[in-house]
Order: sequence, then C-alpha cells, then structure tokens
Amino acid sequence: MIEDTLLVQLAKDYGTPLYVYDGDEVVARYNSFLKAFKSRYKKTKVMYAVKANSSLALLRLLAKQGCGADVVSGGELFIARKAGIKSEDIIFTSSSKTVQELELALEEDVIVTHGNVSELLTFSSIAEERGKTARICFRVNPDVSSKTHPKIATGLKNSKFGLHLEGDIALKAYEKALELNGVKPIGVHAHIGSQIHESQAFEEAVSKLMDFAVMLKKELGVELDFIDLGGGLGISHQGEKTLTPKEFAEAILPNFLNGLEDLSNEPYLYLEPGRYIVGPAGVLLTKVNSVKKTPYKNFVNVDAGFNTLARPTLYDAYHHMTVLGKSGNEELVDVAGNVCESGDILGRDRSLPKTSVGDIISIKDCGAYGFAMASEYNSQPLPCEVLVRGGIGELIRTRRSYSDLIAEQKIPEALK
Repeated sequence: MIEDTLLVQLAKDYGTPLYVYDGDEVVARYNSFLKAFKSRYKKTKVMYAVKANSSLALLRLLAKQGCGADVVSGGELFIARKAGIKSEDIIFTSSSKTVQELELALEEDVIVTHGNVSELLTFSSIAEERGKTARICFRVNPDVSSKTHPKIATGLKNSKFGLHLEGDIALKAYEKALELNGVKPIGVHAHIGSQIHESQAFEEAVSKLMDFAVMLKKELGVELDFIDLGGGLGISHQGEKTLTPKEFAEAILPNFLNGLEDLSNEPYLYLEPGRYIVGPAGVLLTKVNSVKKTPYKNFVNVDAGFNTLARPTLYDAYHHMTVLGKSGNEELVDVAGNVCESGDILGRDRSLPKTSVGDIISIKDCGAYGFAMASEYNSQPLPCEVLVRGGIGELIRTRRSYSDLIAEQKIPEALK
C-alpha cells in the first residue's frame, strides 16, 4: 500500500487529477492468482484482460512476469505487443472486429476468438488469401446468470457475446471452421461477466464448457490446445466478502479436472483476470476546488469527474474515499465532479473529515476501468499516471494539455 505522505507529494509534483498505481501490488496479485491455479494444474496461463488498464508501463511490468494478454481491439493488441507480450501469449476476443483488426491479428499471429460464423468467414477469406493458417477458437454462451451489474453480465442467453450451446449452434460453428481454409480451431472460450463474488455461476459455466469440450472431441475429433475460462473474479469495494484466488481455484477446478477425464489430452487452462490484478493497486487523486452547503445537501466539488472516473455514473459503482492527512470531525457530503451533468457525483452521502479547498481526496480501487474509460468530455484534458515501485514514483503518462485537445482538428479553408 502506498503511504499517504507519498500520495500527497505525488499530487504536488504532478498535479491532479492523477492516477497512481502500486506496481509491487500488481506483481503480488498476479503471482497470487497464478499460484492458486498453477499449484493445482501446471498447464495454467494467465491472460491479463487489457481492457481493465492498458497503460504501457503496467503491461510491460506484467510481461516481465511472463503474463499473457486478452485483448479486445487492434489498439490493445498493438500496445500489448509494444509492451513485450509474445504473440503466442495473446488472445483477441472482441465480439466485433474490423477487417483491419483481423488483418493485424493475422500479421501478429495471435489467437483469434470468434463469436459468430459471419466473422469466421471473413477471417478465413483473409487468411486464405495470404496463404496463412490462423489459430482460432469460438466463444460460447453458456447461459449462466451471475450476480453482478446487468451491464457487465455477459453469459446470459440474450447477451451479445458468444455462440449458444443450445441447438448445437456452437458445435456447428466448429464444424464449419474445420471445412474452411486459413483457420484452425484449437481452443474454446467462455466469459460470464465481471465483478462476481460467488462461485456458483463460475462452477456452472465450467461444467457446461467441459461438457462441450468433450462433445467436440467425440463428435468432430477436435483436440483442444486450450480451454479459456475467462475472468470475472470480483474485488471488494465496501468490505463485502469476495473470493480469494485460492477459493476461486478450489471452486472451479474440480469441474475442470473432471471434464479432462473424458479428453485424450491435457489442454492449457487460460484465465483472464483484469480487475483483480490491477483494481486495488490504483488510486485516483483529486483536489477539492470548493465546498458548498445547501439546505438539502453538502457538496465537495473536486477537479475530477465522470470523464476521469466513469464507473460511479455508469454503474452506480462505489469507490471508498479518504481525505489525505485528515481524520475525525466527519460530515456527510456528496463528492461532486467537475463535469456539467447532474449525474456527475463520484460519491454520494459520504462521511468524510471536514474538507477545505486544496485538500486531496484519494479514491480507492481505481486501477481497473479508471483511466481506461476516461474521456475528454467537457474539453477536459486527460490526466497523467504515475507508477510506484519500492516507494518511488515515476511518471508513466504525461498530462494532456489544452493544445492537445485541438491538435488533430482542422478549420476548413472557407472558414479562415
């Protein structure tokens, strides 16, 4: 955990809003997750979900630990490769890829996950035209309900993700892939959602996935190189009980190992944690611009908003907050962002020490889906990021300027 005194100093040195990541914690959480599974099944590979946080320095840090990557865009694929993650350790899982992204995936020789046959046909055509054979898999929809926010539940039957097991829809997709040139199915993939605290939905999904793997072997003779169980392990924002990596592994591995008994090989087990690895390792520092008392609410107005941290507005997400260097003398306030929208409240009804202009508020658990979802709405430049290792902070992304806001814009000749 980064000391408050260091956070205050970093805010002075680099300004606010500011994302700060504890690199030592990132490494520790990665190793904890990997060990929980690899100690029980040696052929385990962690494919970090890059969408949680795609900062180049964090990806480089994970690459040096031997971590793979789950990417969902051409941009994430580009960054993962620049960070030093090997092509064979990258899986491209977007549900809607452009031709340009498919061409990049083929050029970089990464595994491509398809969620529909239409995209498979496009990719097969591209690969065949270039005389290549690409490694692919399909994402299946296990129709499993996980107890999480509806906007991050992805395993339901009405979700946009994956091919349904019912009606042999997924099976027929593999059958089609075997008929095509340019592609070779080598794995199967499922992901049921994010920020999940209980194991039941995971256990059910793994059971269905393993049954399907056995079906692929018996019906089509497909021997899988890997089985990807996705990610979704939640973190605690308000002290709620969640699964540790050890508990997670103990819950889902029995169904995985039982399914292997009916396969003739031992495929790799892929897992795609994102939030678990980087979420608790990051904080967002924001400065108090002003305080406002009304007959109905007390507001603490800060220099960050939902353009800097979207989750509270987007998902009604809770992030714990502290006022650095202060304790006691608490009052109930709403921490309000600087975006011109009524919904821009970063924390509602929070009991915080009496706050003054210039105070620094630390918003916890922002390492995942913080900067990654930030925007320049209201023409607010993107914040900067700092990585701390061994108690020393280093700038890993510079703050955008007002000039950057218009750097790629042009005024038509007729308006000059």
